[in-house]
Amino acid sequence: MAKTYVQINKFAVKDIFDAKHKSRMPGLMQKAAEKAVKASSKLTLEAPKEKGATGYSLDGSLESLAPDASGKKLVGKCSMAVTSWPGKSLKAMPSGTAATAIPGADKIDAGDVDAIADGAVASAMKSAISYMEKNAP
Repeated sequence: MAKTYVQINKFAVKDIFDAKHKSRMPGLMQKAAEKAVKASSKLTLEAPKEKGATGYSLDGSLESLAPDASGKKLVGKCSMAVTSWPGKSLKAMPSGTAATAIPGADKIDAGDVDAIADGAVASAMKSAISYMEKNAP
């Protein structure tokens, strides 16, 4: 059985607590999404060569990544849009969250930020992968 093509578009970053982390996020999030697609036996990142082929297009955004009100947790939220490819008809809107305990809002390191962004994308990709594996484009 042929695998279904998934085109992953550049991720956006809507709101992040510290701008110094913003430039790293789109690439990190793209890699997390690609990893999820590669782990699927029914999906591929390889563009189809045959004319008239269909698949899915995936757009995503880091909606927020910041310490919670108490300053004890770092929380990230990611939203995505799964559309048909090449037609761009909206099919699903998965979202995901991730959080980790932190010693304080002023003691957040880059590794924590990366882990939360990666975790939020991985969480949203669970729903996206499930949808794309079970439904034709």
